[in-house]
Amino acid sequence: MRLSTEARVGLVVLLGVLILSYMTFKVGGYRFGTAAGYRIIALFDSVAGLDTKSKIRVAGVEVGTVETIALLDGQAKVTLRINPDIKLRKGTQAAVRATGLLGDKYLELVPGKEEGYLKDGDSITQSEQVADLDRLINQFSSIASDIKAVSASLREALGTKEGEASMKEIVANIRELSHNLNVTVKDNRENFTKAVANIQDASSSLKTDLPKLMESLNRTSEKLEAIATKVEKGEGTLGKLIEKDDIYNKLDSTLQGLNNITQKVEKGEGTIGKLFTDEKAYDQMTTTLEGLSNAVTRIERFRTIIEGSSEYQLRTHDTKGYFTVQLQPREDKFYLLQLVNDPRGYFTKTTQQTDNNPPVTTTKSKTQLKFSAEFGRRYSDLAVRIGLVENSLGGGADFYLFNDSLKFSADAWDFNSNDPEEKHPHLKATARYTLFKYLFAEGGYDDFLNKKIDTVFVGGGLRLDDDDLKYLMTSIPLPGR
Repeated sequence: MRLSTEARVGLVVLLGVLILSYMTFKVGGYRFGTAAGYRIIALFDSVAGLDTKSKIRVAGVEVGTVETIALLDGQAKVTLRINPDIKLRKGTQAAVRATGLLGDKYLELVPGKEEGYLKDGDSITQSEQVADLDRLINQFSSIASDIKAVSASLREALGTKEGEASMKEIVANIRELSHNLNVTVKDNRENFTKAVANIQDASSSLKTDLPKLMESLNRTSEKLEAIATKVEKGEGTLGKLIEKDDIYNKLDSTLQGLNNITQKVEKGEGTIGKLFTDEKAYDQMTTTLEGLSNAVTRIERFRTIIEGSSEYQLRTHDTKGYFTVQLQPREDKFYLLQLVNDPRGYFTKTTQQTDNNPPVTTTKSKTQLKFSAEFGRRYSDLAVRIGLVENSLGGGADFYLFNDSLKFSADAWDFNSNDPEEKHPHLKATARYTLFKYLFAEGGYDDFLNKKIDTVFVGGGLRLDDDDLKYLMTSIPLPGR
């Protein structure tokens, strides 16, 4: 049976209507009946660019669509329709993303790691703020206006002949400064290298000695806390001064006496008063001060030598540090001041007794900061020293060779030690060799009369005299110079 032309046209139109309806429902996401899956509620501060039917993705994979967007208490309430075969753990977060700078927006879900899964009607949180393109454009416009104003000011300042001349002068000054810095670095490259090496050595020593120093500070803090506790309890002189009124009254009476003495001085009474009112006494005082000034001037002419060194004791694996200042008014006369960080500084005894056994006494040594002050005279290649050596009376001798590059030293001190292991005086023999002008290496045998604690040691250090210190101070560039 053959169809007429009208019937054929009708079939084509009907087929087109069916295809158009199918595409409409497919593209628009329309469906008959209740949509499959479950719903999740999410609240956002802003969902600019996000629409209903927008895609929902997890790790780039589509898992659902945005069903509704509504306003709730100033926030955007978004209802998400998740495919039924997708399970999301609790703790899942949401963020609005874009496929490109100006691309379509979609909702990205970041799965949580909590126990259990989200079910229909649960809520999730927003993970990050959404970038508002219009707001960013307005901010960029404001920044562009500020840049335009700054460029206009620069044009007014530098566009004239005076500004151009100033700019050329600035460029010339920068070029000259760069050249001077380059010359300074080249001329002092060796000094800078040595200074960096010295800083590294000092940092290494500080790293080794810092725990011991912190331990000493902790002990000091505990002692200060104990003193404060005694003061609060009214113990000791300071505590009694705070707690007892009679001591305060005595102090107040003393202050009143000082006030009376001050008034007499102002009136010219007494020896001190005459000193202020009598011109002869003033002249004598001026002469005395001039003599003191001359003495200080002579002291400033002293040759000053500063040394920092450390010794590694091979037997105990401890490090002993020294900081030395030598004042030398003449070639054959010098004064030696020294701080010593001694790992075997002082001792604590602990006695324990268990059951009927005899008591057992344990002795433990701790680090202590000690002080030395010696006077020395030099006779040709031999120098002798005497004075305070590490908190006890002692002395020593030094013998120099090869233009003072090699030095042999012998020291003796601590003739009556409280160290239970030190039955004899503390004797030490040292050999030092100066490698360069500033660096030296040394080694020797320490406490060799006491065989239980004797040790061989090696070490080294840095030595600077006043000329070296002045050179370093004038070589280092300072801001504003």
